[in-house]
Amino acid sequence: MDKHVIDLAREQSAQCWCAKSTEQKTMDIALAEEFTRVLSHWIEIAAQNDRNTEYYRGLVIRCGEAIGPEAYTCDDGSVVPDVLCAKVPELIEKLSINQ
Repeated sequence: MDKHVIDLAREQSAQCWCAKSTEQKTMDIALAEEFTRVLSHWIEIAAQNDRNTEYYRGLVIRCGEAIGPEAYTCDDGSVVPDVLCAKVPELIEKLSINQ
């Protein structure tokens, strides 16, 4: 496991004893370390999910760039600087129907 992730999880775990509702409690080190272990796994899962999302979003953007101007044109006719990812599947369907 990445040391940065463990450090982040440990910091968040320790913050649990700083909240108004728990600041009067004595820190339980074993509990804090177990929470750190569990939280670090969730942080890793979230980070992997973010990487996966960006990868697939990048593929949709590449498809939109290949389609051209229609992928940048809003329903009201205005043109935006970035590919409208939600519009790409519709445009691909339109391309396949026209072939």
